[in-house]
Amino acid sequence: MKHVVAIMTGDLIGSTDASREAIDKAMAIIRDCADRLGEHTHFTRFRGDGWQIRLLHPNDSLWASLLILAKLRSQADVPGCRIAVGIGEEYPTDAKDLSTAMGPAFTAAGHALDRMKPDRLLALDGKGVDLFRKLTFTIAGELAGRWTTGQAEAMAMKLDPGSPADERLSNEAIARQLGITRQAVDARLRAADYPLLDEMIQAFLADAVHPDGANG
Repeated sequence: MKHVVAIMTGDLIGSTDASREAIDKAMAIIRDCADRLGEHTHFTRFRGDGWQIRLLHPNDSLWASLLILAKLRSQADVPGCRIAVGIGEEYPTDAKDLSTAMGPAFTAAGHALDRMKPDRLLALDGKGVDLFRKLTFTIAGELAGRWTTGQAEAMAMKLDPGSPADERLSNEAIARQLGITRQAVDARLRAADYPLLDEMIQAFLADAVHPDGANG
């Protein structure tokens, strides 16, 4: 039986100039994100600076991508990454990782990553993915690329409740954990365009993508 999934494919930015420790730390952050994104994500590392994650719920793809970008950007000593998401079918496999997995979702993710412009952070592709969804990913990546370390730190905490369906941390709770005022958290999230990005995330969660081309 074939399953419709989202495959996240990414590579680290500037990894050739980064230390082995920094690369390994970035990969550990991404692996930790994968553990929080749901069941059977099967994080797999490729070629030292490449990786893949499976999402059983494709609608989570924008939220998951922004969570990873925020977690990485919040650490000043690790490289960032580019993420391409492919939505479609995957062919069943008994492998415990994604190294031998195949299907249209994997092909779409690989093609999207190969076609990404050097200055882009996010891309989306796959059968049934319309131009407006692709544009939403592009815009979200552009906004995320402007985050400061402090803004990304607040975004990472706001986007990381364990599940996008759970209630997110309040700004007061984030302020207590960071040891700053709530007003400072408010300012960081506004500057990071959290209200707009959250609207985009909620739109993705509410409107499914179907490989047959039908939405909703």
